[in-house]
Amino acid sequence: MARLYVDFNTMTTDPKARVYINTQIQPVLAQDLRPGLVVTLYDEEMEVAALVEFDQQDQVWLGQPYWSTRRDLPVQEKSGSH
Repeated sequence: MARLYVDFNTMTTDPKARVYINTQIQPVLAQDLRPGLVVTLYDEEMEVAALVEFDQQDQVWLGQPYWSTRRDLPVQEKSGSH
């Protein structure tokens, strides 16, 4: 299952509450996106399985999170901080 970094602060305001997938961050993985694909979306704090959708109107990829699969990730210490 592909893992895609996302900013969960970019959720849509529609009833589906989907998150935008920034294809510029991981262009190689973005080439394999297709509607209906299940991927793992993650950020610094959590990861969640999601169904990929393509918004024809806005020409953007979106992920519909399955919130029941949410998993909190271990806190990463910042390197160089003492």
